[in-house]
Amino acid sequence: MTVLPCNRLLRSLTLVLGFCAASASSLLNAQPAAQACADNSRISVHCGEAPSAWQTPDGRLWVVFVQNQIAWLVHSDDNGAGFSEPVAVNSSPEAIEVNGENRPKIIVDRRAGRSDVVYVSWTQKTAGMHTGDIRFTRSLNGGEDFEPVRTINDDGLLTSHRFDSLFLSESGHLYLSWLDKRELEAAAAQGQDYTGSAVFYTVSSDQGASFAPNRKVADHSCECCRIAVAPHGNDGMALMWRQIFDGTTRDHAISYVGPEGAAAGFSRASEDDWQINACPHHGPAMVQQGSEDAYHLSWFSAGNRHKGIYYGFHRLADGETVRVTQIDGSSGAAHPQLAIWQDEVLLVWKRFDGSKTDLLVVRSVDSGKSWSEPQVLASTSNASDHPLLVMGPQGPAVSWLTRADGYRWLPLADALALNTEADIRPFLADTLATLKAERAGQPFILALWSVDCPPCMVELAMLGRLKAENPELPLILVSTDNIALREDATDFLMDFGLDRMTSWMFADAFTESLRFSIDPQWYGELPRGYLFDSQHQAHAHSGIMSEQMVRDWLGM
Repeated sequence: MTVLPCNRLLRSLTLVLGFCAASASSLLNAQPAAQACADNSRISVHCGEAPSAWQTPDGRLWVVFVQNQIAWLVHSDDNGAGFSEPVAVNSSPEAIEVNGENRPKIIVDRRAGRSDVVYVSWTQKTAGMHTGDIRFTRSLNGGEDFEPVRTINDDGLLTSHRFDSLFLSESGHLYLSWLDKRELEAAAAQGQDYTGSAVFYTVSSDQGASFAPNRKVADHSCECCRIAVAPHGNDGMALMWRQIFDGTTRDHAISYVGPEGAAAGFSRASEDDWQINACPHHGPAMVQQGSEDAYHLSWFSAGNRHKGIYYGFHRLADGETVRVTQIDGSSGAAHPQLAIWQDEVLLVWKRFDGSKTDLLVVRSVDSGKSWSEPQVLASTSNASDHPLLVMGPQGPAVSWLTRADGYRWLPLADALALNTEADIRPFLADTLATLKAERAGQPFILALWSVDCPPCMVELAMLGRLKAENPELPLILVSTDNIALREDATDFLMDFGLDRMTSWMFADAFTESLRFSIDPQWYGELPRGYLFDSQHQAHAHSGIMSEQMVRDWLGM
């Protein structure tokens, strides 16, 4: 007989009691996002729009967001649990674009011997249809106040200058790039046709005090998708954008620029054959492979060759994208982001399934040649912004704004470390139906347990022995504890040799709904087992299942 150690039992009870208090606190903290922001009078990162984030080496989280036509800056020293008083970035209200692909950008430049320099840029909506200017300002005293806002595009035209990207090289060169329609205006004046926009950029060598004249990278870009940027050498910038090829095909291009001038030409980054005369509003992502002129890419397409979110690997010298892999082909998949951490490539995106939006991550340990199964990081059943993947001193984190929960800063280090030990996934009201569909025509065992249930440990020990004997044992393990206790659940699963299989934990505070989705006749007693036959007719059992019962059911 397996006996639960006293210290483990005490730890479990402490965790359960702590979770109850944490749940109550979470409900209170959720209130500002769901209720207090309704009249838009409370200036808060939870109430604003289109936040962008940066994290400095000391772990300070900086966030810029828009509310009431003002860009506001806040910071947090406790990973987003609390934030400083908001500081207005622009002294006078203006129409800042906040449509997801358009948002304010932030970089905090920390160098020895001086205060942090905070750079902020955005697109300002101007008086004409689909027109705008690229706006920039900086703070030389760590965000205490900002200089007057400047317009960076230097053509003086009332036309489209939009979808800005901000980048700081290792050498300290500050780049701004954007989509620009000045060339369309020039072509129209000559009675000539011009498709799309152009990609323009400028660079500052004096911490944003001044910028070089605007320079063109390429003609005929798509006019409404963000530009992805990444390092190129010590002082240059690589760019990836949606390009219009042959007048109608909206695929992607890649190039690079330096502080002295634009590089000649570009190469094709994706060949999806997306024939569309429309605005996808779906920009790409890219991250540099080490210090090489090679890049991991991700993008969305609905082309004739590729549909969904894709990954590819591109070397500038080769001009070819290889390892092209579909990451998610569902229609609700959107807005991928990339990062490299501890020699792994991470790809984060969001996916709407008709009722909720999941934030997902996959990992590659072989430079994009193969990918893990998706892991759900967070979910929301209400509106949400695009996720942004941000690198910090402790690894990557996701910056995400949802209507229900407000602003969320989600460090990936703990989640990814746990996933290395045990693949624990959220169990929701529709999860069992999905699991049944995946096992159509196959018998299986559903075993429900909890970290604070000593009899459950006896059953887990038995199931662990059977799993070791038969690795293909058709077993589904579901912990009825909230997934916030996954670390403790992992400890138990490791004890019984069940940590290398996928399992589930309750991921909704409305546990009655989850129990009902499994069995309306179940009162919540544990352990609880269900022996499903090949037609998925179930025999329910309360209490510890015997080894002989399981063997007889499966014909072992």
